[in-house]
Amino acid sequence: MQILLTGGSGLLGAELLNLGVTIVAPTHQELDICDADAVAHYIETVAPDLVIHAAAVTDNRHIESHPESALDVNIGGTTNIARACLGTRIRLVYLSTDYVYRGDRGEYSESDELLPSNLYAWSKLAGEAAVRAVPNHLIIRTSFGAARFDYPAAFIDKYSSKEYVDLIAPEILEAALSPLTGVLNVGGRRRTLYDYASERNPQVAKISLAESPHASPADTSLSTDLWQQYKSGKGVVKAVTACRVCGNRDLEKYLDLGMMPLANNLAPSALAARRMRRFPMQVQVCRECALSQLTVVVDPRQMFSHYTYRSSVNKGYVRHCRQMARTVGRMLELGEGDLVVDIAGNDGSLLLEFRDELGVDVLNVDPAENIAALARERGVETIIDFWSPEVAADIVADKGRPRLLTATNVFAHVDDVRTFVRAAKDCLDERGALMLEFPYAIDFIENREFDTIYFEHLSYVLIRPVARLASELGMEVFDVQKQDIHGGTVRVFLALAGSRPVTGAVTEFLEAEKRGGFLGVDRYLGWRAEIDGLIDDLRARLAALKADGATIAGFAASAKGNTLLNACRFDASTIDYIVDDTPEKIGKFSPGNGIPIVDRERLKTQRPDYLIILAWNFTQEIIDNTPEFGGKYIIPIPEFRFV
Repeated sequence: MQILLTGGSGLLGAELLNLGVTIVAPTHQELDICDADAVAHYIETVAPDLVIHAAAVTDNRHIESHPESALDVNIGGTTNIARACLGTRIRLVYLSTDYVYRGDRGEYSESDELLPSNLYAWSKLAGEAAVRAVPNHLIIRTSFGAARFDYPAAFIDKYSSKEYVDLIAPEILEAALSPLTGVLNVGGRRRTLYDYASERNPQVAKISLAESPHASPADTSLSTDLWQQYKSGKGVVKAVTACRVCGNRDLEKYLDLGMMPLANNLAPSALAARRMRRFPMQVQVCRECALSQLTVVVDPRQMFSHYTYRSSVNKGYVRHCRQMARTVGRMLELGEGDLVVDIAGNDGSLLLEFRDELGVDVLNVDPAENIAALARERGVETIIDFWSPEVAADIVADKGRPRLLTATNVFAHVDDVRTFVRAAKDCLDERGALMLEFPYAIDFIENREFDTIYFEHLSYVLIRPVARLASELGMEVFDVQKQDIHGGTVRVFLALAGSRPVTGAVTEFLEAEKRGGFLGVDRYLGWRAEIDGLIDDLRARLAALKADGATIAGFAASAKGNTLLNACRFDASTIDYIVDDTPEKIGKFSPGNGIPIVDRERLKTQRPDYLIILAWNFTQEIIDNTPEFGGKYIIPIPEFRFV
């Protein structure tokens, strides 16, 4: 990662440079942040991934009588930095101050009222406003001092979260490298300035605010709960710095789609949709086992506790499930009395096909209460929970050992894949199988399926990392079958090592991955330019249609569609509405862009000239099932085309 630091000669900047991380820190002579052209040229030349903007005029007493420097540096300089970051994927981290809060009660959280008490704080708040224009930004409100308190006296009745710079600098760097966005309080515990000072200067004298000739806020202490939650792993989002399969930390980031909302969290209004919290959507590949994975993990409870996708709505998927039941049933000789468990089985569509085709007993495990209720209504017994060793043990105790565990379109959603597979191993019958079905990373790359990247999809998987994981856990991949659904998936079968013969397909897939260059990083780095070009072309094509007066609607308020819409920065000015057949989605608004989701009657009453198929993997089915539409269809992936 290329890090650019402004203010490297300052108190905090100098300490950051001592932390052992490679940082570009230009001097004032090398970069004058008050010169907009110079800033733009420097940032374009250095091309940083991260800018830590710590340069500032901080002498608040001098600023009161000579505000020009604060206007030039704190406001103008920060604006220049923010402007240079616009239109890029650069992350901008800005050092602000605890003095932006009212300063009368303390323990301020990030959302509390702001009322700066002096011109310095007002200038920093103005800088915050400029920084907010950059999508991937983090504003750190903090307070720090030199490594030793050298003033003769300190206030006994003034409270803050001020910390010594050698202690705060590592915290600042960690926050800068985190996926956190928006505003973050970072500081020490609440204490008086005297208590703070006496920690490193026992001789410091006591003084009260009433004795000071200068006005000062009484309590600017900070609540750092958000920061502490993140550091303890309990926050909404966490960074991924190691491969979840092999543990390797040598990861290469190869795609950055910018800041994205959660794809399936539909909003009740257009305004709420546009205000949704966003996270960096980036993909990295492991140089050791070639697993691709997102750079962040969002708390699954934010995504799966209430879910709007229903398997039964997609008739093509239901047909796929029926064929799967027949094929896998013959392969594993499943029949009456055998138990089939579906992990994250949604509304039970897959299990119903297994039950009806094979006469087996079925059990669903799914964490979404609303979807589990639908499965139960359809007669599918459902455990409302995430798959875990505890759930697996309960199943064995209550139902016996399953002959088949299915996990379709869920393995790529799992962060702790080792525990996931180990729980399956401990649960299965000795001749049983775990069947994983997930989008195949080769199709993902070759078909330019960037829209399948969303926060539910943590991994983009080859056979190689799955085989390695299985081997390390006492299992083995004994068969691999290619499937055409969802733009190209693979069906991978795992069993206890030595319990089943291994087919030649396993070797064929592994050799094809090596032969195609998918085990090295160059194949992925070259893909980035393809995706940038695809997005630019799609934006230009739809802009040209709109300029000619065309009306455009979307079909399928899908997760992949949401990624495409947000990556292209489309909103209701480009896409009038999105048609969907899922009842839970009608009347809602697409995350991040605020496009309304409507039922198919709108195609009759407000017929568009063009209908962009957002679930392009079911293009033919959608065309066949929309006879009320008489215009042209747009297929966006793997390249723009009309039907």
